[in-house]
Amino acid sequence: MAIWGADVEQLRTLGTKLQAGASEIEQQRTNLTRVLDSTTWEGPDAQNFRSEWSGNHTSALNQVIQALKDAGQKATKNANEQDQASR
Repeated sequence: MAIWGADVEQLRTLGTKLQAGASEIEQQRTNLTRVLDSTTWEGPDAQNFRSEWSGNHTSALNQVIQALKDAGQKATKNANEQDQASR
């Protein structure tokens, strides 16, 4: 006989860790932006790098952050639903 469901506590832990991962990446993005902004660097290479960072790279990091937040929320929601279904 197959059992459907999940270990609710493990699922909640997963949700928490996914949210924490999103926060960590968010903090690192902020730190790196702050360091880049305070770095004395002039010229075309600096302009290109800053443009890529503020455009492509931060956009990609923002997508990862949002995906981790969404996955964390889904895991927590599923844990809550599993908990309710088991009662």
